[in-house]
Amino acid sequence: MNKHIIEYLDYYLGLEVVPYYAVMLRGNWGSGKSWFIKNYIKGKNEEDFLYVSLYGVTSYKEIEESFFQQLHPVLASKGMKLAGKILKGLLKTTVKIDLDSNGKDETSVNSGIPDINLPDYLRNIDSKIIIFDDLERCAIAISNIMGYVNQFVENNGLKVIIIANEDEIIRLDKHRDDSKAYLSIKEKLIGKSFDVFTDFDSAINDFIAETTNLESKKLLEENGDLFKQLFSVAGYNNLRHLRQTILDFERFHKFLPKNFEEKPDLVKHIIDLFCSMSFEIKKGKIIENDIKYLLSSFSLSKEENENKSEIQEIKEKYPVYRLYFHPIPSEIWIKFFKSNIVNIESLNLSIQNSVYFKDENTPNWMKLWYYFEMEDDEFNVLYNSVAREFKELKILDKYELVQITCLLVSLSNKKLIRKTEKELLKIAKANIKNLKRTGNLKIDKHEEFPSHSSHGLQYSGLELDTNKEFLAYITQQADSLKFDYPAIAQDLLQTMSFSVNEFLNKILLNGGTNNLYYDVPVLIHINSKKFVSEFLKLTNKEKRKFDNSFQNRYKFDQYNLLLIDELDWLKEIYLLLDKEKKKREGKISGQIIEFGILKSIDLSIKLLEDNVD
Repeated sequence: MNKHIIEYLDYYLGLEVVPYYAVMLRGNWGSGKSWFIKNYIKGKNEEDFLYVSLYGVTSYKEIEESFFQQLHPVLASKGMKLAGKILKGLLKTTVKIDLDSNGKDETSVNSGIPDINLPDYLRNIDSKIIIFDDLERCAIAISNIMGYVNQFVENNGLKVIIIANEDEIIRLDKHRDDSKAYLSIKEKLIGKSFDVFTDFDSAINDFIAETTNLESKKLLEENGDLFKQLFSVAGYNNLRHLRQTILDFERFHKFLPKNFEEKPDLVKHIIDLFCSMSFEIKKGKIIENDIKYLLSSFSLSKEENENKSEIQEIKEKYPVYRLYFHPIPSEIWIKFFKSNIVNIESLNLSIQNSVYFKDENTPNWMKLWYYFEMEDDEFNVLYNSVAREFKELKILDKYELVQITCLLVSLSNKKLIRKTEKELLKIAKANIKNLKRTGNLKIDKHEEFPSHSSHGLQYSGLELDTNKEFLAYITQQADSLKFDYPAIAQDLLQTMSFSVNEFLNKILLNGGTNNLYYDVPVLIHINSKKFVSEFLKLTNKEKRKFDNSFQNRYKFDQYNLLLIDELDWLKEIYLLLDKEKKKREGKISGQIIEFGILKSIDLSIKLLEDNVD
């Protein structure tokens, strides 16, 4: 696709005479300019090139430091920084630029374009090809940075390749006093310009090759054409979006159940959803919370339509949103795209209970959800089974209760069952009371309950008044428990007694899937004596898991302000454990307490106190 550019660059770099001009490669953001030039370099002797991204560069010194790091990676390493500084101070300048042709070397000029003060440790630069990327994102004025680049081309006779989004430069240039500044300098500096075309086929192969998980790589390779199709449908032509989406999918793939690949249609469905959501979020067309509207099968209200026109356009753009069911509910997608957190149990349950595994392990209520595909007798059998569990308060999952209630109310509204909507609502509220009593109505701070769907299925009859009343009631009841910190603290204490790993996973930000309370001061609701008592019951091996745990909870400054209330609690724990340590002097358990959890708590106290100061 860009063969003509490769041929010209080969010609340009092979010139034996000094060309005295630079070559520009231009294209919109994400079109693959940087990817193209880096691939081009790979086919050459990479040591012949010096590559500098001008993104955010505010001084010429930063450019020279980049040269130095590439020419002398050992001297530029952390271990040699001090030696490098001393060396730089001792070496003499060997390359100077005469900016105004008066025959004298200059150290500064009013225009803001300095001399290229390349010291002796950059003496090999004469044999290099210099690549300046992201010209439009440089923080130095465009006229100054181009004047700086021109010194390499004109005064030093070097070959230079410039990569830029020229449309953006020209757009910004129009707002300057001298609107022709860029074009006038370009005429002198740039001898040849090329538009880089997005080479999707080569790019996607490279992006997939970057993945490290072999199973993910195999799946991506098998579905390369599908990614290509969705990239084309998105229409943004941004390879950066594609690369990030592929890397994100590699992570998401790790959470999916092993058997999902047995269903080709399911694989396609998930990839369709993942790519379309990812492309639109990265483009800024939607935010993560809008996913619930994408996966919703019911019509938006007039007010929502006015604010969500982008949603409707996206739903019309991608065929996947015309399906009436989806294997993964919106709350799982939202949480992943927002914070890369996945509740693996909920994800697997949704997929296993989806229509793709319908005949294998689908619960009766979900089979009933597809009542419009049933014969009359089959419907009666399933309805009676679901209605019996509903009436006998045997539903122990809050999402299943929402699904069943909405479904039965919808069936009642259609006159397909004898129970009235009023009778069903009464039973539903009894089920809510039972869920509350058994602790199954609790929701964590990341959970958007009840949302508009679960188990990959839209709730039935959301437009019905009875269902609206039910949803409002269960939401209110669940919200009343959401911040029941004493109850949460009690659960944590019980968790610690049977699984230290799970306890720590819940209170630490460690990249796990259940980090619920890393920024919530829930520990103050655990009685300090009870905590120490439970800790002492642990085996020595389990006690050692607390060696670094507490300071890991408090090592993030951005969360310490939220956890500051735990300072006094930590001090109480420290005093109690210090007494226990003394009782166990000369024992292994005493050593573990002293050099493990006590040391960790002491560091935690200091971290919080520093934050108070």
